Amino acid sequence: MDNAFNYSQYRLRAMQGGDSLYNRMATANLFKEAQDAELEYKARKVTDKISENMNVIANEPSLAFFRIQEHVRKSLPQLVETKHEVQDIQQKVQGASFDTEYATNAVKNLQKSSMHFQNIQDLMKNAMFMKQQIDYQHDRRT
Repeated sequence: MDNAFNYSQYRLRAMQGGDSLYNRMATANLFKEAQDAELEYKARKVTDKISENMNVIANEPSLAFFRIQEHVRKSLPQLVETKHEVQDIQQKVQGASFDTEYATNAVKNLQKSSMHFQNIQDLMKNAMFMKQQIDYQHDRRT
């Protein structure tokens, strides 16, 4: 019984902090578990952040291309419509330019033909003079 008494006193002292080895082992395990839980929490937090950053880095080009595609999809119909309007205007301007060039060439050719108009005028004067002579002779005969 003496042995049992000693054992219970030993346990009582151990629970009260009398045995330093027991206390060290008990607190070491508790501290180790607390440290492990804290370390595991921090490690999980770090890995989550790294994973999130890797996901963002990996998807950033995809996001950029998505934004570009979205912009193109929204602005392309307006751009196509504007292109068709510009082409129509270009055709009208080109037609007007050809008409203007043709008219300018016609005026220049008219200026070059002034000599021909002078010849026509002289011929008409001669024809009128001859007509007057013919009329005069005709009147004189009758």
